[in-house]
Amino acid sequence: MKIQLIAIMLLLLSNINGKELDNVFQLVPTPQKIEVKGGKALHYGELTYLISTHNNKIPVLPPILDALPQTEKPGKGVQLIITEEGVPSSVEGYVLDISSKGITIASKDKAGIFYGCQTLEQLLEDSRDFKRSIPEMIITDYPILAYRAIHFDTKHHLNRMEYYYKAMDRLARYKINAVIWELEDKLRYIRRPEIGAPNAISKEEMIALCRYARDRNIDVSPLVQGLGHASYILKHHWELRENPASDRDFCPADPRTYELQFDLYQDAIEAMPYGKYLHIGGDEVQSIGIDERCKATGKTPFELQMDWLQKTCSYATEHGRTPIFWDDMPLKHAGLWNILQNDTLQGKELDIQWNTQKLDEAINLFPKDCIYMRWKYEQAVTPIHQKLLNWYKEKGLKVMAATAAATGNSLYLPREIERTDFIKGFCGITAKNNLTGILATTWDDGSPHAEAVWREFIALGEYSWNPTGKDRKSFSLAHGQREFGFCPADSLTEFINYLKALA
Repeated sequence: MKIQLIAIMLLLLSNINGKELDNVFQLVPTPQKIEVKGGKALHYGELTYLISTHNNKIPVLPPILDALPQTEKPGKGVQLIITEEGVPSSVEGYVLDISSKGITIASKDKAGIFYGCQTLEQLLEDSRDFKRSIPEMIITDYPILAYRAIHFDTKHHLNRMEYYYKAMDRLARYKINAVIWELEDKLRYIRRPEIGAPNAISKEEMIALCRYARDRNIDVSPLVQGLGHASYILKHHWELRENPASDRDFCPADPRTYELQFDLYQDAIEAMPYGKYLHIGGDEVQSIGIDERCKATGKTPFELQMDWLQKTCSYATEHGRTPIFWDDMPLKHAGLWNILQNDTLQGKELDIQWNTQKLDEAINLFPKDCIYMRWKYEQAVTPIHQKLLNWYKEKGLKVMAATAAATGNSLYLPREIERTDFIKGFCGITAKNNLTGILATTWDDGSPHAEAVWREFIALGEYSWNPTGKDRKSFSLAHGQREFGFCPADSLTEFINYLKALA
């Protein structure tokens, strides 16, 4: 009898210690560790104040927390604590402790405090919306990937500036900490005014937006397309075309190419003064080495491409930016691109076809100060893709991943392809291979409505923070609750699945 009683008590204790957070609380991204202690700690309406200890500056706060008085008062409050003790090593990590006495958020840095506030805000929203008390718990959380970026592609349309301010708040809510903005002609270039479109953003407007983003722990860096994809420039500068019949590609052998590109780079850097990167594009070049100026150099198309890369990378580093370069052109010149599209290759057949000789012979042409952006918009978890990542690692080259929230062919629901699993998969191998970060691109070729890509942006927030987070169904439910207030129990997100099934 005693043995049975002891067994029952142990079972009860294990259930208490192993409690899971009620399904009504849906946190995105999924925290690394949640310890639910049991008992009802507080309801969102019980909080009476928010303070920061040791006179530390209070970060930008989300709406519910921002409404609290920032002076200590009687009742339950929120304390923000900067400390080196008992917190994750990441500057973006935090410990959120919720008890019946109040709430503390501790971190070693203001970025972690900021993200702890975002998590608390989601709990408070659910407490308010579903009339549930938040249980006593401790959340220990930190990102797996340090650089978690999304892509604004404004080639074909530009939203009002108010939209981008709201977007920064929304990105911060899901712990996305970077934007790479493909400007094309949507910046009012001072040094080359002929390039900017009539509705282009002024440098002053962009600086103000970047300052707003910085206050929300978001790094905004420019992408200025260069060697290829240059129609927005070369329609004004015929003299710099590689092919006179096409405005797509620059001639890399003409010194004026660099004078023009560097002017655009400098304006973009000045417009986005807090960014760490300069993305120089350089992908999908269709004509190179055919112009008389290029032929006169005696260099191969591969060498001309890498000459351009070396010069543009040098400019970026000399001006305090780390260059990022789409990695497809060296792979094409080395004869590997078509093989890389065969996701079924594996085993002996893969070993037979995988030949990096041309890449190996050209390794001295690869700038070491460049980040090579490995773009793969569908399934990235394949043996051949891992082969390429291994090659980069063996050669000591830095790599950043690029997945896709949209590829330009999905205007509305139903979508042609569900991208959540692709994003999750690439986040996983980004962590596994210790890449420098990940970008979710949103190609604007079909000029989709900006709201059509947010589900995938939020998926990037989920899986770049925690690659082993929610499965697709759980993410769909959490996304519906966070964005639309749907309760998972009501199955109101099923209409999205129904529409996708029609595709």
